Amino acid sequence: MPDYWLDSNVFIEGKKGPYSFDIAPRFWSLVDELTDAGRISCPVRVYEELLDGQDDLSGWAKARRPSGLFLEPSTAVQEAFRDITACVNANYPATNATRRFLDSADPWVIAHAVAEGSAVVTMEIAVPSNVQKVKIPNVCNHSNFNVRCVNTYQMLRELGVSWGG
Repeated sequence: MPDYWLDSNVFIEGKKGPYSFDIAPRFWSLVDELTDAGRISCPVRVYEELLDGQDDLSGWAKARRPSGLFLEPSTAVQEAFRDITACVNANYPATNATRRFLDSADPWVIAHAVAEGSAVVTMEIAVPSNVQKVKIPNVCNHSNFNVRCVNTYQMLRELGVSWGG
């Protein structure tokens, strides 16, 4: 059971900024190592979102499809997903933003973490409760779930990763 379930934006933001393929290839090999060690995973929906980019990141994801990084939901994950959907529908107005959230990989990332007692890794930041956007950290912090939510940097620190010498 993985310790961390990664959101799409870990890869997307990483590629665009601090961990671009040409600047920080060690980050991408670390993802492979952590996958092989069973420490990190992603829902298959994250894989699907990464393919939407049709760029070097989508090529990277395609090469890792059989690696075990991208996993299908179990029955327990599907049940957690239903609970998350019900919670979001009960606590947020029925808007396009709410539908986009529920149609994305985001609730699946949370559902895997709920079902397996793991943490979620995302670069999203919680928003005040009066904001109508649905954000991963807000759903993770909901009393129904209480899932630990960290960003990429926190995960790397917790794993003892250091790029220094």
